[in-house]
Formats: sequence, C-alpha cells, structure tokens
Amino acid sequence: MDLIPEEKLPQVMREEVEPWLASLCTRGRLGGELSYELFALPEARATVVISHGSTENCEKFHEFIYYLLKHGYSCAIMDHRGHGRSARESKNIMVVHISDFQRHVEDFHRFVHELVLPMSGGKPLYLYAHSMGGCIAALYLEQYPEDFSKAVLNAPMLGLDTGGLPAWAGKAVCNVMHLLGRGEDKLWFQGDFDPDAPFEQDASTSQARYRYYLDIRRAEPAYQLSASSYRWTGEAIRAAARAVRHAGKIRVPVLVFQAEKDGYVSPKAQERFVERLHHGRLVHVPGSKHEIYRSGNAVLDQYLIQVFAFFDKTAALDT
Repeated sequence: MDLIPEEKLPQVMREEVEPWLASLCTRGRLGGELSYELFALPEARATVVISHGSTENCEKFHEFIYYLLKHGYSCAIMDHRGHGRSARESKNIMVVHISDFQRHVEDFHRFVHELVLPMSGGKPLYLYAHSMGGCIAALYLEQYPEDFSKAVLNAPMLGLDTGGLPAWAGKAVCNVMHLLGRGEDKLWFQGDFDPDAPFEQDASTSQARYRYYLDIRRAEPAYQLSASSYRWTGEAIRAAARAVRHAGKIRVPVLVFQAEKDGYVSPKAQERFVERLHHGRLVHVPGSKHEIYRSGNAVLDQYLIQVFAFFDKTAALDT
C-alpha cells in the first residue's frame, strides 16, 4: 500500500489530503440531527459505508477514507447520535449517552436509504465498522440483510472488556444507577477529556496519527467525548449480547479483525460471533491495539491489503 509516511503525516494531511477530501465532500445534517459526509467518485467500484466507534466522529476517519477513495471506492460516513456534530441526548458534551441502542441502528438505516443508496448509482454497498460501530453494524446486518453485500468489522464491540467483572454485574450496576436517576452520569472510573493524554494510553499504535488527531480534538469541543454514561453502557452490554446471539441471521460475508492488545472489547465474544456466522472469518492482528486502522505503517500496510482484497473479491468469503 502507498501509505503516508508517518514522519510527514501531519503536513501531508493538512496540505494535501484534507483539501482533496474537501473538494469531493458533500456535508449536511440528516433530519437536522445527524451530521454526515459523502465522498462520491464518478467511476467507483462500490460505496463503503463507515460506522465509527464510541467517542469518534467522521473526521477521525479521514485518512482511512483517503485510502478507500484512492483505491476506487466512494465513501459515506455519519456521526452517530450522541457523537461529533450530531444531536446529543446528554447535556454533558464529554459523555456518550443514549437511551436506546436501537436508535443507532435506525439512524444508520435512515442514512443508508435516504442518502447513500441514491449516491451509489446502483453499485454495491460495503460496510466497514469499528468497535461500537461494529455492534451497530452487526445488528443492522441481522435486521436489514438486503442492504450490504459484505462487511468488515474492526475490533467490534460484541462484548465489553469489563476487567474481570461479569457482564451481568456490570449491567446490574448500570440499571441501578439509571433507576436512581443517574443514567446520564459518566462511569465512576472515567474522566474528562485530557488535552495532554499520554500516547501510551491511546488505542492506536502510531504516535503520528495519535498526535495529529489529538490536535484536532483540542481545537473542537464536539470531538472531546471521553466517557460513557451508565445508561449507554447498560444498553451497549445488552446490544452486544443480542448481536452475538443473532449472528446466524447474517447472510453476507463478514471479515472480523481482532486486535492482539485490545483492552476495550472482548475477544471471546468476537470469536463466538464468527462461529455463528454463515460466511465469516476472524483475522488476528499481532502487535495491534484496539484502533487497528490507526496502527503504525508496518501493521497498517498489511491490514489494508487484507481489507481491500476482501472488498475487491467478488466471490463469497472462504471459510
């Protein structure tokens, strides 16, 4: 892959990539609530629709979108409800909060049908999803099996890493806090956005990508989400379990990437999910942390080769 050299990444992104993306981008707010970005290529092979993770936003995926466009794919992405510039359900702009996880699925369905399908020109739709977005994607594929031809799930949130605490116990704590009227409060062990957060605590393995995006977050309050509410966490635990339980309803080929050093989501839940798929394959990525798509170039190069090989392939996924 022809990747941006990490030592030149901030300069290349600011001076070359972002202006080029802006020339292709159509931005808007669906229903006045959901912020989105569309990148249409006249002769695209297909359209890749991106479902981002918790605390993320459209702009965080600009480098990844750049590589997709260069490879011949149109792209579409939206800020999920409660994220980025989309509508919030919490007054605290640093807290991810939603009262019903299914709203994420329905928002995404509306985005696909009202904006992405008309843009696609009848070409196939492929799904790329990360973490929380992977849970949304799994539920979407289970409930709306006709929209996408294939999907890549990157470190999907199909079970939270609760640090040894049983999922039922975590769910019980969240339910109690909700009943006490504190459902919108952030989890007790999470803090506010830290503009000087050390690289070692980040979910990426590229210092260049970490620093570039941190500078963007420092300048934009809407991107400073840093914690989850009790209600969101309880909803996420339930949604993840539901996605795994109903994985057999998914009919399209699914490629699941698992990070070796993931401290956010459960690898065992990912493995159970893949076992239940009709056409699924799990790829373990050595040396990677949760955000595999923001790895250093040595890992990212091999990762993108596999992603593009899967999207480019017309036959069903080998299992």
